[in-house]
Amino acid sequence: MPKDMQTTDNGESQNDAPLSQQEIQDVIVFNENDILKALTDKSQHDDRVETIEVSFGKTRFQFRIRPLSEREWDKCRERNTKYQKNRRLGGLKLPESTNTTGYHSDLIYTATVDEDKAKLWDNKKFWAAVNAVTGTDMVDKLIPFAGKKQSIIERIERLSGFDEDSDDTYDETVKN
Repeated sequence: MPKDMQTTDNGESQNDAPLSQQEIQDVIVFNENDILKALTDKSQHDDRVETIEVSFGKTRFQFRIRPLSEREWDKCRERNTKYQKNRRLGGLKLPESTNTTGYHSDLIYTATVDEDKAKLWDNKKFWAAVNAVTGTDMVDKLIPFAGKKQSIIERIERLSGFDEDSDDTYDETVKN
């Protein structure tokens, strides 16, 4: 099948000639190989890292963030959400409240590149100086302002695909 030939949802080419079963299978195999290659390519997300610069008092520091998977977003939310059993619904656990401060700190901590995480958030000397117990405590200590945390969260969201432009591109791809 020629590479420039586009197909519709019903398997017909743009010139309305139906594709043979072999042509359909060739397209699937072609796409399957591309997908397999993408799945096994370890450097697929290496270029999706951004550097964040923060001022803490008179000191400036930097760290790098990466995109988060859906599973990572969910784990951060679950760790910072308090659940309560609802007796009227047969003991079903429902979210009661979410610790927004902890949630934002957890997202920043999780999105930080491991090398920077070890140097900055998991630095035991820093922990001892401010009585921190976890890496997310250090995020709270070094980035105490809600506005700065929110701007970092927005950058993590963009890296992770939560921006309007990608939705438009996705819709256009699906339409074609």
